[in-house]
Amino acid sequence: MSYETYGPYIPVIMLLTFIGLFVWVLNPRNKKRFDDAAELPFKDEEMDQRTRKADQESNGGVER
Repeated sequence: MSYETYGPYIPVIMLLTFIGLFVWVLNPRNKKRFDDAAELPFKDEEMDQRTRKADQESNGGVER
């Protein structure tokens, strides 16, 4: 079990891995999951705005 035995198969394994990932990424069933993941940074901003608004309302409109 050495590189001479398995070495020629490494490019084939890498090519199959690349093709598998390519198909997985372009699969239409995964679109919603990827879109949701792309929106995650913006959801954090929405939560911050809601928290600030709630803090202002609880402090009588006075900002800290």
